[in-house]
Amino acid sequence: MDGYSAVAKVADVPSGGRKRIEFDGGRVSLFHIEDEYFAILDTCPHKSTAPLIRGTLDGLGIKCPNHGYRFDLKTGECNISAQFNTQVYSVIIEGDDICIRAEKKLGGQRPQEI
Repeated sequence: MDGYSAVAKVADVPSGGRKRIEFDGGRVSLFHIEDEYFAILDTCPHKSTAPLIRGTLDGLGIKCPNHGYRFDLKTGECNISAQFNTQVYSVIIEGDDICIRAEKKLGGQRPQEI
């Protein structure tokens, strides 16, 4: 579990579910889709106001509730422009804990502050 921190219990995010957590000084959204867990920075980088937790799931992506920009939950890539790519986090399950890595995986070339 090198570099990973337990942030929630598996029971907290059932299949098809989502949960927002505080992590590493910011908000991160957890999603459980098709037996896989994903973690993404919760704020849409387009206007930095919309919480992605309130967005609409679209396959393995989440659409911003304000303007519909779609972010890939695996890569953080935005369907509109790479300048809006956002951060995703590595996720592992240890026992009944959902753990994410403190080191962020940037989905594009644009660093985001948390």
